[in-house]
Amino acid sequence: MKLKHISALLLFLFVFSVAGFSQVEDEEVQMFSFTNTRSISAQAYDFGVIKDVKKEHRITIKNTGKSDLKVGEIFIPQGVGVTVLNRTIKPGQKGTIVVTVDPQYMKSGQFQKKVSVTTHTINQNGTKVSKTKSYGFKGQVL
Repeated sequence: MKLKHISALLLFLFVFSVAGFSQVEDEEVQMFSFTNTRSISAQAYDFGVIKDVKKEHRITIKNTGKSDLKVGEIFIPQGVGVTVLNRTIKPGQKGTIVVTVDPQYMKSGQFQKKVSVTTHTINQNGTKVSKTKSYGFKGQVL
């Protein structure tokens, strides 16, 4: 009889653990979004032809969560500069990251790269939640 109770208890704990993890993941997925999100495919932001002058593109990040969103680690490919204008973004607000492509630091020819941004927030349970998203871009350096 005790074995049935223990089995039922373990099953109960397993079901609620899975439900709890799915709620955290749902919150994490909706934590932030890029405005006009582009992938690294043919739909990536196109800098066009870059000859002698740096070119910039602004990426807008919207905090769709319920707590402050902090911009953390950013993966920056070679030849690309990134400036974070807003390190902390309030709920419902937008922040900006400026991506700069400098032909002085890139090889001639076509390029296709991505910037990956990791953000951090605290969920309702006080747990730190991190999310990483990538923004693609392309162009040609002469």
